[in-house]
Amino acid sequence: MRWIVCLFTILLSGCHGVSLLERTTAEPPSPIMPLWESYQQCLAATDPMELALIVERFEPVVSEGAEPPSWMKAWGHHVTNQPRRTSVDPQALGAACTLRAAGVMAEAEFMPEARALYQRVLARYSNRDLDYYVDRAKAALAGLQDSTPAVVAFRPDRALPR
Repeated sequence: MRWIVCLFTILLSGCHGVSLLERTTAEPPSPIMPLWESYQQCLAATDPMELALIVERFEPVVSEGAEPPSWMKAWGHHVTNQPRRTSVDPQALGAACTLRAAGVMAEAEFMPEARALYQRVLARYSNRDLDYYVDRAKAALAGLQDSTPAVVAFRPDRALPR
């Protein structure tokens, strides 16, 4: 009779009862309000160096989501990470702030820095669902490449007599 009660309890508790046995040791997700405040500062700032510092605040933010328990991973590719449930996407905030910083850098004639920030958007945010920001970075990067002046260097041919 005890076995039936135990089996019945396990069946009724389902996956929720098994997940209590596994405690995650991951750090809690970063709060969104400091990121939102950084984004607001990014929108208001006009100093290129201040914008570069603000962009760096978004670098450690990763929104991969919660990992499934180890016993579920045995099911293979059918099990994926669950997305974080936030009203604001921290990755989108970072991409938007980086694009704005690159635009301000380009206006201030800091072309190498602007190019590096646009390339950061392409490298960091292209594998996520942030195609809008990636497309804007590609277009801006193409515009920067058109605006670079051509450098012509004169190298005299040493074989010609003087």
